[in-house]
Amino acid sequence: MNVIDAVWKRACGHQGGGVGDRHLSALLLVHGAMLNGGAGTAVVGFDPAELRAAVEACEYFGLNGLASLFREIPAAAASADDEERLNAAFQDMDPDGLMVPAAFEDRYAATPEDFDPVAKRRFGRGER
Repeated sequence: MNVIDAVWKRACGHQGGGVGDRHLSALLLVHGAMLNGGAGTAVVGFDPAELRAAVEACEYFGLNGLASLFREIPAAAASADDEERLNAAFQDMDPDGLMVPAAFEDRYAATPEDFDPVAKRRFGRGER
């Protein structure tokens, strides 16, 4: 496993104390809900502080369009039309699902010190 994959996996487990780790974890939490259930799932699944953390994470990674969309998630609670609109906008924004990984890789390359170091694995004889 390379360093990028290790940091990503760590963020999925909500581990890592660096500012980058915390932002990646917050982003993946809400982004995953949007991928799996849409705005309706995100609006009932997260409190306002978690949604704000996801917005800040989007901004940290330079995903300003996604930050804007995440700011609107609470509107999905009041209107099925808003929920459908947000779901469609989310799909249109990143149909191939590459936006978040690419933004993370770019940020990691620019500021690796924002992320906790990844422990090097030691392998015994014959293991690689």
